Amino acid sequence: MLQAVEGGPYRCALVIRIEGGVDDDLLAEIAEATGLNFALYGNGGFGGESVAAVYTADGNLLMEVLCDEVGAKALFIWANSTERAVAIRDVIGARWSTWSEQMLRAQLEETFEEQPTALVALLMAVGGATPEPETLDLLQRALDHDDTKVRQAAEYARLVASEFVHPPVVMRAEPKRALDEILRPARPVEGDQHWVTVRAGLPDRSVPRPVTWLRTPVDDPEDVAFWAGQAYWILLAIDDRDDSGWHEEIFCPRDKRTALHIVRHPALGNVHVALHGEAVDTTAAALVEDLGAEVLAGPPAGWERTVR
Repeated sequence: MLQAVEGGPYRCALVIRIEGGVDDDLLAEIAEATGLNFALYGNGGFGGESVAAVYTADGNLLMEVLCDEVGAKALFIWANSTERAVAIRDVIGARWSTWSEQMLRAQLEETFEEQPTALVALLMAVGGATPEPETLDLLQRALDHDDTKVRQAAEYARLVASEFVHPPVVMRAEPKRALDEILRPARPVEGDQHWVTVRAGLPDRSVPRPVTWLRTPVDDPEDVAFWAGQAYWILLAIDDRDDSGWHEEIFCPRDKRTALHIVRHPALGNVHVALHGEAVDTTAAALVEDLGAEVLAGPPAGWERTVR
């Protein structure tokens, strides 16, 4: 659902390079300096001319704002106190190459005719606050200029800036669904793939309980997946996105107390199955009977070569 997000009344911003932005390291540094733990609230924008990733913390906003039309990006701060706004701004300034309203205006005073689209970046550096009189004077000079391109760029800059007066409207970011217990590593793992795996070389995501391995006589994971489907097991996760040939599907019964990993990799030969949880023995017995699988004493030969 789209919603407007209000921030604090103390507004400022810094223009940054297009490749910069908000990341986990920056958020950690801001938290250390201010005690504010910003988290992504959602993505949206101020109107039609810019997009924004909006981060919130106790009524304060940190926004990564991009005007793609001219390739300008800025980090906006709408804080509930001057002290917090300045502290956040200082952290950003120490992390990235940045330009303030004053710095950009000084650069453009005599050169705006040569790069009129930079007026957009100048007004983005205001961050939705009231521009300084000198900035408004510079914008008016551009609006009154004889060159049509300069006037058009100034009009566009004024349009973009007029949107920043209003709160951003965003689509609320969906919270990450908690992993089922059977899929949880011993400790939480950051990233898109944060569930357990039986692949070698990923200790942070290893299964925190005994694992039973079976070798199957088939070379197509779909044969085992069909067996799981016939048993009304549910596919919970899949990993086959890299170029190494690793393929892993994880199925669970409806009670989610047992996991069945279907694994294929060139180093392993045939498809293998790894089981863990409550019903390992009965599941292994069924795989032996139904598919002709063989229970192994440990990880299969070549398993160590599946490392990413």
